[in-house]
Amino acid sequence: MGILEIELHVEEVTGADKNLDVVVDIFNRVNSGGTKLSKGDLALAKICADWPEARDKMKTKLKSWTNQGYHFNLDWLLRSVNTVLTGEAKFSYLHDKTAQEMQAALERAIKTIDSCLNLIAGRLGLDHDQVLFGRFAIPIMVRYLDRRKDALDEKERDKLLFWFAQAGMWGRFSGSTESFIDKDLAAIEGADGGLDRLVEQLRLWHGGLRVEPGHFSG
Repeated sequence: MGILEIELHVEEVTGADKNLDVVVDIFNRVNSGGTKLSKGDLALAKICADWPEARDKMKTKLKSWTNQGYHFNLDWLLRSVNTVLTGEAKFSYLHDKTAQEMQAALERAIKTIDSCLNLIAGRLGLDHDQVLFGRFAIPIMVRYLDRRKDALDEKERDKLLFWFAQAGMWGRFSGSTESFIDKDLAAIEGADGGLDRLVEQLRLWHGGLRVEPGHFSG
């Protein structure tokens, strides 16, 4: 019983400045000997508090993609749910969403990811994980297709796939993933947004989109 009388120091870390990035950093510093927490882990924990079945439902779909030869993780799927529901890349935008909104967004994201994978496999021949490059371009495609209700004509379809192939080839999302996803989401929004603006943004970032034989050396 004496253990109940021991006084333990409790350090409370609170304040409006403790955003998602700060919370994750604090957790990982305190928990340095254990498994590191990602921002997606923390967002998903918040979601599961209101919708306990969320993680299992997402894992079930991830397993079905694994059976098709695609190896995605929870963070990646949640990123697409986020773009569908909020139009943003940062997981902090999910924190005020209800369980009902999350359920509907997950269903829409899964449906649209399947459409994306079918397009990429059918038109580009990238039909399994070992050849699927630029997977972080898919959340942008998901946002675009969800808003268009999958109603693309052939020209629009091929332009979207052109952007996907170019973004993957030049490593658009190899660094600062959230920042580039946010920039590309912004390019398809608004009255002047769309695929032309998305492709032009990629061209300006890379300095050109012309592919030459030397790019394939080695």
